[in-house]
Amino acid sequence: MSEAVQALNRRSIANWPSARLLDFAEANARDRELLEYILAELSRRGVDVAVAAAQRVAMLIGDTAEAPERIAADSGPEVAALKVRLDQAERRAREAEARAATAERALASEPLPSRGGTLLRRVHLAETAPGWLVDAARRAFRLRFHPDRFADPLMKARAEETFKEAEDVFRQIAAGQ
Repeated sequence: MSEAVQALNRRSIANWPSARLLDFAEANARDRELLEYILAELSRRGVDVAVAAAQRVAMLIGDTAEAPERIAADSGPEVAALKVRLDQAERRAREAEARAATAERALASEPLPSRGGTLLRRVHLAETAPGWLVDAARRAFRLRFHPDRFADPLMKARAEETFKEAEDVFRQIAAGQ
């Protein structure tokens, strides 16, 4: 490449954001001259992102053997605190997933009330329930027991059975009113 083209390219990349310069440096890690130019450009900038990117480019160049130790020494307590917070968040996420799976299994195995009693009682409604409440209960049953909500085949089959049974009960209620 000619000197003029290189100068033009270097002037254009001087306006790039620091993160993009770092990506470009990592993509061209074998071009030491380019890495030195990018390092100089990043060092000229005073923001944290540029400083971190400059440290990474310096590591790519290999000029600073002490860079990894300096980075580790400067941010040791901060990194440790972040690791602790990450571990806590991961543990909470696992616990929440376990609780959700347990609730889903319990929900899928919950049967409709026994066939004894009136139709309204089988869908948890009082005998004096108005029509709008029956409609709301029907929507709630559809949401709660819809088979597409469950991934486990056993739970899906149980939900489908309950869904069909509830729909049959609501059809009979609607026909009787």
